Amino acid sequence: MTEVPPEIAEYLASPDTLSEWVRFYRAYPTVTAAVQAASNGETVALFTSEHTAYVQRVVLLEGKPVIEVVLYPSTQARDALVTAYLNHCNPETATAATLQTLPHLLPEGTDLTGIECVVERGNGLAPRFGFRRRLSATGFHTWREYDELHPLGDLYQVLSWHSTGHNIAEGAEAVAILRAHGLPAVGCAACGESLTNRHPA
Repeated sequence: MTEVPPEIAEYLASPDTLSEWVRFYRAYPTVTAAVQAASNGETVALFTSEHTAYVQRVVLLEGKPVIEVVLYPSTQARDALVTAYLNHCNPETATAATLQTLPHLLPEGTDLTGIECVVERGNGLAPRFGFRRRLSATGFHTWREYDELHPLGDLYQVLSWHSTGHNIAEGAEAVAILRAHGLPAVGCAACGESLTNRHPA
């Protein structure tokens, strides 16, 4: 029988726990279980948007287990990035420029230690840009050990739906930053929404 640590059992029993976390922790109640599943060829991944849009995966890189987290800009910041990419005449140039510009959308002083900007295949015409952290899973047994030693910190708060004051640039601000770096982002002059430069009727 798979071990279920007390804190995970409590989390699973709570009516407030989102369904994606219930599915993930039932399948992989410990880091050890997740690593074993990944080693057996399973896809060990969770996507959640409870507070911040992000994905958590356990993968094997060169045969070694790694816990990978990718946090994604959302709402108006995401939309501005989409327009910047789709309006560019060269997808490769747009991708490279966007990856270089991503940190400039964050508040000054945001800690990006151990974080790299990445691009992934998206669901539509534009790719998905994000901030990725990879840490060795070796030495961790419980998720609590991992979370306590390696909290997501500043970046998680900056990208959170509930961020107050110190959040990623959105709307007209995001468009201006992207355009200042040579990316043809657009936004509505009236409301700041991207994906159009005309205020919806």
